[in-house]
Amino acid sequence: MQEGTPIIIKKVKKGGHGHHGGAWKVAYADFVTAMMAFFMVMWILGMSQPEKEAIAAYFSDPSGVTKQVPMYQISLGPMDKMMGENSGSADSRDEGIMRDKAEMDKTQAELNEAIEEDPDLKALAAKGDLEVSQTSEGLVLELIENEAGGEVFFTVGSSGVRDQAKKVFEKLAPVLAATGRLIKVDGHTDARPFPGSGYDNFDLSAERANAVRRLFLTYGVKKSQIIGVEGKADTDLRKPEDPYHFSNRRVTVLLPYRFMRTATQKMPTDIADESVEGVFVKPKGLSPVDAVDRAFGEAEAKKKAGENGHDGGH
Repeated sequence: MQEGTPIIIKKVKKGGHGHHGGAWKVAYADFVTAMMAFFMVMWILGMSQPEKEAIAAYFSDPSGVTKQVPMYQISLGPMDKMMGENSGSADSRDEGIMRDKAEMDKTQAELNEAIEEDPDLKALAAKGDLEVSQTSEGLVLELIENEAGGEVFFTVGSSGVRDQAKKVFEKLAPVLAATGRLIKVDGHTDARPFPGSGYDNFDLSAERANAVRRLFLTYGVKKSQIIGVEGKADTDLRKPEDPYHFSNRRVTVLLPYRFMRTATQKMPTDIADESVEGVFVKPKGLSPVDAVDRAFGEAEAKKKAGENGHDGGH
């Protein structure tokens, strides 16, 4: 290049839509934020009053609200029909609980009266094979097998209902039907492993519970009253201190309360703080993880105890 020759710089203009800057990004972000706020408002408007109060309490005092039990309802499938009356003010829930308790006391009295008036039922109750009681869940009717090797309701090791036991269900069914209450049937066994392979205590307990359900339907209980049938094997022992005790072999018939228990419900004092009772409870001296670990530890201990036992009838 010769000295003095001018330097020419060419600017190439790229095609496209031109330079728009970043203003659109700000506008888009504002739009997205507004939409999110809109949907949050709509979501909150759809909540029940107790849920709104719980959210307001959290923003007013985040540390204080964590000391209370959440009041959110949980979906229980068919149980929602029973729990539908739990919404509303605390006063209406308290009134409902008191009314429900009075109705359940009446139902229990009617069952006890029916048992007392029938010689066969009275004999079973006297031997401890038939028990009626109330728990935090509702009214529980327990059909308990007799001492080891004995047969009261089922043939040992099977779900076959004995002929004498069918007469018992025939007498109980009309009383349960007359209450109009929902019914859940659970089968239980002791911790002895079921002899053989492929078929276990879960199968046995579930089939026994189903056998009871079918008999109730045959003798007058409405299909709409049955909300569940479950085989629990040895996961819910009546006598956990003695996993092989004969009374662990039983079928329980639960008539649940229509209202969830709150402050009036009594929970196990060794794992729960009774001042915050409800659907969810605050563990006493345990984190939620510790409580779960403890429950699993107890289940494993029961399982090991069963493996060390001997085969037998259930």
